[in-house]
Amino acid sequence: MSEKLSVKVKTEELLEAIKIVENFISREKMGKESLKGICIEANKKENNLILRTTDLKMSAKVEIVGQANGNGKAVVSCKIFKELIKDISDTDVCIMIEKEKILIQTVNSKSVISAIKDAEFPVWMSIDKLKYYSVQKSDLKRLFENVKFSASANPENQAVNCVRFEYEEEKLKAAGTDTYRLSYSKIDLKTDGRHSEEKLQTSVPLGVVDGLVKSMKSKLGIPKEKVLIRCDENKISFKLTGIEIVSDLIKLEFPDYKTIIENLNVDKQAVIHTKDFFAVLKRAYAVAKSNKEAKNGAIFEFEQNKLIIKSIDEYSEFKEEITTIYRGENLKISLNVKFLIDFISKVKDKTVVLKMLNNKSAVLAKGESDDNWIYLTMPLALREY
Repeated sequence: MSEKLSVKVKTEELLEAIKIVENFISREKMGKESLKGICIEANKKENNLILRTTDLKMSAKVEIVGQANGNGKAVVSCKIFKELIKDISDTDVCIMIEKEKILIQTVNSKSVISAIKDAEFPVWMSIDKLKYYSVQKSDLKRLFENVKFSASANPENQAVNCVRFEYEEEKLKAAGTDTYRLSYSKIDLKTDGRHSEEKLQTSVPLGVVDGLVKSMKSKLGIPKEKVLIRCDENKISFKLTGIEIVSDLIKLEFPDYKTIIENLNVDKQAVIHTKDFFAVLKRAYAVAKSNKEAKNGAIFEFEQNKLIIKSIDEYSEFKEEITTIYRGENLKISLNVKFLIDFISKVKDKTVVLKMLNNKSAVLAKGESDDNWIYLTMPLALREY
């Protein structure tokens, strides 16, 4: 720890930096206290303030420009530090470290908090690989947002508590699944001599993807910048202007989503107005979420140019009809309404397409004009309402 350190930064930029790095602190109740904190570092030569967090598997670093009068570092409670900074109304804030105390001072306020004692914060580990992938931030954000909601939220199920991330045939691809549904999205990404032309086939932890997406939405970012992605056998790095995220990779085998998609058989199709469909699904979900026998389940009856949706709970019954352009024999199928809402709420097309085979096979959903993003959801056991 530095004996004395002072650095002045913009309050808004400091708060944004905290919001980014807080996504990568340790969540373990019995873990080291320092891993639940933020490592604050100042560099007089670079005239900046660096915030770092890690849980030993994933790490984040944010650099913001400031006026530093020395070099040094200290580890502070993330929660307390954020609370104090977000209540500051002044434009600038000065962070001073004196022995075991951290002073947070502005023109109109002064706070003092204790540093975490004997904190041995891990050294930053970057990936020094010459080959890299470079992708527009907006494209990468959209790619991950298109699939991460389908990934399992259960950390104990590591094989699918992640997003599959691949590059092949000048396509950057991502997939997420919890084994009951699957999202797949891809974007074009041509390479040049500096970029990696080798295949990328890896699984990135869901927590990292969530934190990265939040970072790409941050006010600290540059709107049209590119993200540099480096990857070796064990780690992956995402680097933006002033922001870097490094993570261990998931080594467990990801489900063979390509075979699932390739072997999908369909002979029925419904084209539905996206906005109208979303509104009906929300009304159906209001009842379906309380269904004790089949939570979130509803019956979907596809007939000639119409769809009837039914859901019930212990006290209520919902039934509504919506117009469709339908091709194929009539079909009655039970689906998870919440799963459909998760996808339909993100579709930008005016119409959405559902493709089906029978009441026991997966349903494919997509925006009518978007072939680069598809969604599969498995049916529920069919119960008559």
